[in-house]
Order: sequence, then C-alpha cells, then structure tokens
Amino acid sequence: MKRKIGVVLLVLLGLFVVLSNLSVSSDEIANWVNTNYWRNNPKKAYPSWYCLFSERTPTVFLKGSEIERDGFRMYQFLYNHTYKDEPSDIRFYNLSQGEKVEIVVLRPDGILVPLYNDTAISSNLTLNIDMRMEVISTISSVFNLSREEYVFTPPTKLLFSSYKGKTLKGEYVFEIRIRGNSTSFVEILGTCYGILGTDSYGRDMWVGFVKGMNNTLYFAFSTTFITVVLGALLGLLSGYFEGRVAGLLTFLLEVLIALPMLPFLVLLVWLSSTQGVGLEVEINPLVLMLFIAILSLGKFAKTVRMIVMKEKVSEYVKASISVGASSLWIIRRHIFPVIREFSFRHFTILLPKMVALVSVLGFFGLIPGTNWGVFHD
Repeated sequence: MKRKIGVVLLVLLGLFVVLSNLSVSSDEIANWVNTNYWRNNPKKAYPSWYCLFSERTPTVFLKGSEIERDGFRMYQFLYNHTYKDEPSDIRFYNLSQGEKVEIVVLRPDGILVPLYNDTAISSNLTLNIDMRMEVISTISSVFNLSREEYVFTPPTKLLFSSYKGKTLKGEYVFEIRIRGNSTSFVEILGTCYGILGTDSYGRDMWVGFVKGMNNTLYFAFSTTFITVVLGALLGLLSGYFEGRVAGLLTFLLEVLIALPMLPFLVLLVWLSSTQGVGLEVEINPLVLMLFIAILSLGKFAKTVRMIVMKEKVSEYVKASISVGASSLWIIRRHIFPVIREFSFRHFTILLPKMVALVSVLGFFGLIPGTNWGVFHD
C-alpha cells in the first residue's frame, strides 16, 4: 500500500513539474535575472487570486471615446476606481511620437491635473516615469504638501489620494489630445499580477518558482543518483572483497560517517569556488555534486557493506562458490539484486532530503544559479 502511495505521489509530482513548465515561456525562464525584461510589470504586486477576495486594484484596459476637433483627436477615457489601494502605474499607448501631446485627468473631487503637455518622446508614456513632476507640482500645490510628504511618494499614490492621504474613490476622466490618425488607449496597471505576484523588480514570481524548481530538482536528483551509485559501489567493494583495499574503504566509510557534513562542505566550496558577479558563488556543478555525494554516502554505504557481508556467507552463495562460480557471477546473480532493491528504496528517501539540503545551501549562497533557496524578494 505504501509503495502504491509513493508511486502516485511521484506521478503527481511529475505532472506538476510538466504543467508548471508549460505555463511559462522559455523566454521568461531565460530572462529571470534580466530585470529590464520585466520593467512593464507592476512592482510588488499581489497574486491575482488574492485580489478576488480583497479590494485590490486589478489591471484594466480603458476604451475611450473619440472626438476630432481642429485637426486634433481628442480621446476621453472613464475609469471608476472603487478599490482601497491605488494603481501601481498608468500607461498611455499608441501616441504620435514626435508630435504635440496633451494629457489631463479630472479627479472625482473636481481637481484637474495636467499630466503631459509636450512633444511625445515615445509612442508609449507612463505616469510614474514621464509625468511624475507634473503630478507632484499640481497635487502638492493644491494640498499644500511639504517636500517630505511628496518626495518619496509615487505619483500614482498622489494622483489617487484625497487631502487626508486616503485613497480617493470615484470616477476619473482621462483626456488625450493628439495630432494624427493613431488610436490611443490607456492601461490602468493594478496591484495584482500572476499566480504568485511580482517582486520589487516586477519579475513574475511564478516564473522564478518554476525556474528554481527545475534547477533544484535537477541538482537534487543528480546528486542523489551519484550518492546512491557511489555508496552502493563502495559498500559492495568493502563488503565482498578482503585485504588492504577493503580495509581502507571500510576506514574511509567510518571517517565519512563521523565527519560533520555542513562545515566540511562549506570549506570545500570555499576552496574550490570563485566569487562571481553580485557575490554569487561560481563552482562547477558536477564538482559540487561530488562533494555533497561523498559527504553524505557514509551511512548508506556502510549499510550496503553489511548487506553484502550477510549475503556472502549465505548457503546459496557458498554453494555457488563450491561449484566454481566466479566472484563477478555471484555479485551479478545473488548480491546485486538485493543491493538494487535497497538502493531504490534509499533513493526515494534521500531525494526529498537532498531537495531540502539544496534549498538550504542555496539560501546561504553556496550553490550557483536560481534555486528554491534563493527564491525570495
């Protein structure tokens, strides 16, 4: 029954890994550390599902009405804000680059705030970057704010705040006046995004989770495989054969069992690695896997050694030796099947422990790349 449950859990884990990777693009995975790639996402956004149960601002695109007057096109966008927080940004798309653009907003309290009145430096403009000074100038003048009250305050918070600093709810009217035939539209960038939200750079935390999961599982699976293979080999050699080599291997296993793993692993990583960009450890992953495997195989290899020694003196092995069977034949026919079954069981037990170990080492910066240990804001 336990074996069936274990198989079901492994299948579910495999399905989760596959579906998780299908939910993100390869470009997002490759650009996880490229903060410029995520610049258009809201910063420190809540997960989208959280906004379903709270009064957080969602992301919406506004449809505007168009009026042509004196060679100019006037677009008017209505936005009814009913949430307890303000948007993270407002973006104006498809403007006439190089042409005169005027953008204003009428707040629910009747205050008209000029946002932009100049030649468009780009076809897309944002409130936080391109209109910050205009918002600060108008709001600070109307509410008589001191420099300390607005210098570190985002423009969106100023624009959507009342005199007492609370979020001003109601209808906001955005007007864009441009020359040309382009059709402009407005995006209200909310405070919710994706399955796990975003970090301070705007990176999709779900993408980081998937990337960290892939690297963590790959590293943990490979290290567990190396540990089991080396442990089974050392246990087999030290348990079946006799002589100085077997004695040396037995002594080595006793030393590995007695060694404290983490201090020696930190020392080995420090001696074998270099410091890369951003204080990141640079070390060959295979070398690090070998370090972890060697320091963690002691007890497993000693158990294999005891199994081999027990099988070696069994009646059917002695009978095989009496009829002239070679050591290789005995190992392959009688001893290896027992070791193989025990190794498979140990692999399933060791793998989750290795995932936890990789995450802990990643948290302390001892493993290069993105993993669950360094997956935080």
